[in-house]
Amino acid sequence: MRDSLRLRRARIASGMVAISLALAAPASSESSGPQPGSTGVPAGAGFEAEPTCVSCHGGFPLNSDGRDRLALTGVPARYVPGQSYRLVLELRHPDAERRRWGFQLTAVSSTKLTGAGSFAVTDAANTQRIAGTVGNRQYMSHSYFGTGVGDAGGQRWSFDWIAPAREVGRIAFYGVGSAADADGSKEGDRIYGSAPKPLATSDPDSSAAKEERR
Repeated sequence: MRDSLRLRRARIASGMVAISLALAAPASSESSGPQPGSTGVPAGAGFEAEPTCVSCHGGFPLNSDGRDRLALTGVPARYVPGQSYRLVLELRHPDAERRRWGFQLTAVSSTKLTGAGSFAVTDAANTQRIAGTVGNRQYMSHSYFGTGVGDAGGQRWSFDWIAPAREVGRIAFYGVGSAADADGSKEGDRIYGSAPKPLATSDPDSSAAKEERR
């Protein structure tokens, strides 16, 4: 009986050690989300150009193989001030060794390049909102658990964007996606994005603007 109890305790202790080692193991680069300001917003209006995640992930230039599919859906062709819109960012890649995924996205005024509207987290397990350090920009990013570690094929993330309270002209959405190899290093990961062009744009709804001016 005592030997059986000792064996059981040893197995439990061994399992706890294994869990601790797994949690302490190095994750793929920026697995908890990149630093704000990595979306590739171009220079202008007194702001320097934002880098992309290539500045941290070595090995390949931006859009190195053209085999990705980075798409942002749900952006309205014409936004209504104060209206909330559900957006989905999806990154796909066919290579089997791509097994960890990430993204960062921001929305800015096309002319002033300052933050436009705000983001709201709708899936706290997989996404997070990050405050920027310049231009009142906000960013949406993956969370630690939103990287889909071990999943081949790609990943998708959803969240809300709330249009500015007042019309600010055209709004541009800039973003990047990371198709990492999940080896725990910053080498060998592929980064994709549309910079210096935006992933999507949205113009003000003229009828809503007229109504606002009344």
